[in-house]
Amino acid sequence: MRIAASILLLVSTVALAGETLPPPMTVDELRNAEFNVVLERERDLDAGAGFTAYLVSYEHNDLKLYAMVAVPVDEPPEAGFPVVIANHGYVPDPRTYGITSDGIDSRPGDYYRSVPALFASRGFLTVIPDYRGHNSSEGFEFIDPQDESSVGYYAEDVVVLMSALDQLDAADTNNVFMWSHSMGGPVSMRALLATDLVRASSFWSTMNVDDLSGRSAELNGPVMLHHSTGDTATPVSNSVSFSQALGEAGKLKMLLQYPEADHYFSGDRREAAAGTDAEFFRANMQ
Repeated sequence: MRIAASILLLVSTVALAGETLPPPMTVDELRNAEFNVVLERERDLDAGAGFTAYLVSYEHNDLKLYAMVAVPVDEPPEAGFPVVIANHGYVPDPRTYGITSDGIDSRPGDYYRSVPALFASRGFLTVIPDYRGHNSSEGFEFIDPQDESSVGYYAEDVVVLMSALDQLDAADTNNVFMWSHSMGGPVSMRALLATDLVRASSFWSTMNVDDLSGRSAELNGPVMLHHSTGDTATPVSNSVSFSQALGEAGKLKMLLQYPEADHYFSGDRREAAAGTDAEFFRANMQ
């Protein structure tokens, strides 16, 4: 696994609940690490129109972590379905991620319910990691939901999971893509700089990634950006700044700005953005 040069050096340890815990792995450490990960299929999950779904688990640093896998109901291509790793955004209480408003454990929960449908319905096998400390994934003691440094742990968990993608049935691991929303943007940027497995990526309403964007030239593939000009959660300036760095590095596909849209592009705008991404990903398939 190729990893770009380190963009984030975390030299301090994290102290939570009176216990000193190791910091997340840096990008260089992720680049040079080898992971012996086994994916275990846990149980079926609620599906939606056009896809089935199940839960997988894996272990990293003595933590049991989980991810949702959504598989199109169509007959897979000979090489398998292209894969989208979907990195979700901030959840105020990570332990309620994937829990519906009725208190039912039904990943990916109400807010991100559309994610597997958006991509599985377009022929992509979609993997949505919990991140540590989210839902039943262990490791809540490692994170602070109010601290952006937690994304380092989340990115580590995503990269470890990606090392085992070839264990998923019907997955075309020669054609892996990455999607993110909001806080998932910094998670994706770290993961993208940590591996050359991803052929193209899309960032929706990203949080600020200025601390990482100087390494844009090290990304393996092109990047699509989507942002609402009226986003009050993550300002459009985040994507504008990122697009400038990507453009200078020759990695920008396009920045699409949506007037008057909300943080997660409700309704037709969300479908349109997903359709644009699907075309973009397919154009970058091997």
